[in-house]
Amino acid sequence: MPAYKKCVIVVLLICFAFFVYGCKSTSSENTETEQTTSGFKFIVEEKYSPAIELVSVKSVDATVKFLEGEDIYNNIWTRTYAEELGINLSYMWVVDNSQYQQKLTATIMSGDIPDVFVCDPLLFKMLYDSDLIEDISEIYETHASETTRMVLEQDELALPCTTIDGKLMGVPITDASIANAPLLWIRQDWMKKLNIDPPESMQDLMEISRRFVEGDPDGNGIKDTIGLAVSKELWGAYAGLQGFFNGFHAYPRIWIERDGELVYGTIQPEARQALAVLQEMYKNGEIDKEFGVKDINKVAETIANNKCGIEFGVWWNPYSPLYLSQANYPDAYWQAYPIPSIDDTPAKSQYSAAVGSIIVVRKGYPHPEAVFKLLNFWCDNFLFSNDKELRDAYLGSLDNPDVVKYKYTDFHLWEPNSILRTYENVKKALASRNTDGLNHDEWQRYQIISAYFDQGIKEAWVEVATYGENGSVSILKNIAQGGGMVNRFYGAPTRVMSEKMAALHTMEDEMMIKTIMGEPLESFDTFVEEWYKLGGEEITREVNDWWRN
Repeated sequence: MPAYKKCVIVVLLICFAFFVYGCKSTSSENTETEQTTSGFKFIVEEKYSPAIELVSVKSVDATVKFLEGEDIYNNIWTRTYAEELGINLSYMWVVDNSQYQQKLTATIMSGDIPDVFVCDPLLFKMLYDSDLIEDISEIYETHASETTRMVLEQDELALPCTTIDGKLMGVPITDASIANAPLLWIRQDWMKKLNIDPPESMQDLMEISRRFVEGDPDGNGIKDTIGLAVSKELWGAYAGLQGFFNGFHAYPRIWIERDGELVYGTIQPEARQALAVLQEMYKNGEIDKEFGVKDINKVAETIANNKCGIEFGVWWNPYSPLYLSQANYPDAYWQAYPIPSIDDTPAKSQYSAAVGSIIVVRKGYPHPEAVFKLLNFWCDNFLFSNDKELRDAYLGSLDNPDVVKYKYTDFHLWEPNSILRTYENVKKALASRNTDGLNHDEWQRYQIISAYFDQGIKEAWVEVATYGENGSVSILKNIAQGGGMVNRFYGAPTRVMSEKMAALHTMEDEMMIKTIMGEPLESFDTFVEEWYKLGGEEITREVNDWWRN
């Protein structure tokens, strides 16, 4: 594999990780020292002696590859934890990502709970209500390192997401909240071929969609292209509909403030208007006739096969799945745009607190501070390191880009503000052609973007489309400065929400799909009535009680 392409893969994998405390040991004081493993010096707290046992559980998928002779139980991270921290990390079980939540729930119900593990917000609340996890408030205050605290407190919504009744009950796995804000992605080469200007309104976008169907943008003489990509999941990180609805000032799946109260975005009148337009687009062949049964993998195939020109997704979509277009059709290029509006009021991209996963500690585990030892080790030694040898050894190497080693451990955090800072630093370097002061990640991105413009390497478009001057991250910057609509509810799920929201979501999705495919728009009105009756009214009351308190 050419060195350049290896570089692209590594940057891709680093990006995908995000979208980014010690105690007294049993025999020594809590002081920071430098220790050495395999020639590297680390900032660590003095390790446990004798060593402690920490039992966890783990999910992996097909992208997790190991060096010969290693596996999830024996790798550079498990060995380093043991040698540097005196923590023997083991796993009760390891399963595929798709099985993790079900397996974890069954394990907890059996009473055989791991010492430290990752869960989702819904299970987190159940664990709290059942008094099964530790209050780590004091441990955080006394044992989080300065760097760890900076990362966890950088996004003001992060820690509140894992705080219940004033107690910190888990560690949020951080990301930038704005990273999940939807953007509009359009095939720029198709627009150029059909002499289409960038969209300034939702009306413009609808016209672009129509022309992508009628104008034969793939040039094969057959009417076989669609305008807007939509998956059956409806609300995913790509081919989702959040951005489309946002163009109508509708905010599905989040809670927004109106007249001093929080209301559920999906059931507002604006959502009905957006649904009506989607229904018309489907009728006109601008949406795949089989979208209701096609998951994101099938949508990715449509993109790869040069049959789609528009999708709403997040900032990193060029890395997946949009790169598939260019991989098969060298001139393909997707450009990001802000969400256009249906009227004179600017559209706002919706986003929620970026805490989809939480690290918790089993109630009664004798070393709850160990979780912060592990997180401190990551934040203090790796998060801002420019040491190429260290990063290659512990994160991943250009020589073997398929082996992404940080995936071996769940005990890592990513700095929320790194996206915007990286964009600004790369932008300045490109303008000045001066790379002094860039960290390793920024330097890589600079090199790849330069390769696109200076050497004509078309594969480098993914970095131009994200971190380039007019790339997707530049739009995130505007969203962060007031161009977004944040989900006003970011607490742990309420009691009725825990019991009934999943069923309400299923009902919501079924209504959306059927209505887009032609059921009368009155189905939306019926859904709203049923939503309130089947738990929505109670949930709204609970959410507003939380809001007022």
